[in-house]
Amino acid sequence: MLRGTITGAIWACCLVLLLAGCSSDMTGTVQPVDAYPLRQALAGVKVALDPLFSKEKAGASFPGGEAFALQGLLPIQVVIENGSRHAIRADHSDFRLIRPNGQTDVALSTQDAFSLVKPPVGWWAAMPILGPSASALRNADWYKQFESRSLKDTPIAPEGSAIGLVYFPFPESDQDLAGTRVAFVLRADSGEERSFEIPLQGRRGMLGPGPEAD
Repeated sequence: MLRGTITGAIWACCLVLLLAGCSSDMTGTVQPVDAYPLRQALAGVKVALDPLFSKEKAGASFPGGEAFALQGLLPIQVVIENGSRHAIRADHSDFRLIRPNGQTDVALSTQDAFSLVKPPVGWWAAMPILGPSASALRNADWYKQFESRSLKDTPIAPEGSAIGLVYFPFPESDQDLAGTRVAFVLRADSGEERSFEIPLQGRRGMLGPGPEAD
C-alpha cells in the first residue's frame, strides 16, 4: 500500500515537471505584419490575421490544437503593429466573425473557448495511475495554454506591437473560409477608433496562407 502511494507520488511529481515544460506563450517565429497575406493598415496601425483553420496548422501552432477543427473552434492569430502617435488597445470582445450568409459571432472569452473543446488524450494515456488527479492537471494546463496565447487587452505603445489569439465558434462541417471576414475596432487613448475588416481565406486539409516567403 505504502509502495503504491510512493509510486503514485513520484508519477505526480514527474507529471507536474512535464507540465511546467509544456506550458508556454506563443511559440514560433512571428513575422512582421507585411509578411502576412491577410492584413490591413489604417492611420499608421497595421494588423494581420492568421487563422489556425486546418488540423495540421492548429496542431503545429497550439499544443493539442489538432482537436479544434473537430470540436468547432477557430483560433485566429492577430498581429498588431502600432505606427501611430498614440497608444491603442485591442479587446477580444470587439472582434466579430462575419459569415457569407451574414451570421455574426462575437469572439469567445478564454473561458468559453476552453469550455468548447476537450484536449486530446495523447501521452496522458500512459499515466493511468493518477486517475482524477491526471485529469485535473491536464485541464489546468489546457486552460493555461488558452490563456497565455490569447490576445491581451493591454495598451500597445507607439512603435510597439502585440500578438495573440482570438477564438470563434466555427462548425466542423464548414471546410472553407471563403467569404468569411473578421471585423474589429482598435481604440486609441486619444478616443480615436479604427475600424478594420479583413477577409479570410483557407481550407481544411491545407495549411492556410500563413506568412509570405521573402
